[in-house]
Amino acid sequence: ARHLYICDFHKNLIQSVRNRRKRKGSDDDGDSPVQDVDTPEVVDLYQLQVNTLRRYKRHFKLQTRPGLNKAQLVEIIGCHFRTIPVNEKDTLTYFIYSVKNDKNKPDLKLDSGVH
Repeated sequence: ARHLYICDFHKNLIQSVRNRRKRKGSDDDGDSPVQDVDTPEVVDLYQLQVNTLRRYKRHFKLQTRPGLNKAQLVEIIGCHFRTIPVNEKDTLTYFIYSVKNDKNKPDLKLDSGVH
């Protein structure tokens, strides 16, 4: 049997999502509910290159005036990015499936060109 393992970073990420779900729905103690369960993590779009921001804008056909600087692009793209709905369960399921089936690795030609 071939075993595939998930790296520690992604394993911890999955566990933290599972723990947040449990805390959100459980009323074991009388304390106030966890406040930041549904708050998405902040994505720092400033770390992206301007060309990447422009490709995002073009891909989603965002209407903007020409000649925007990086700060303006980040603001517009950030507003759009936050409006995209994400089904967390489906996303995690697909991620785990991809990792287990090596979908994240490029296809390697092992026969060195012989068909």
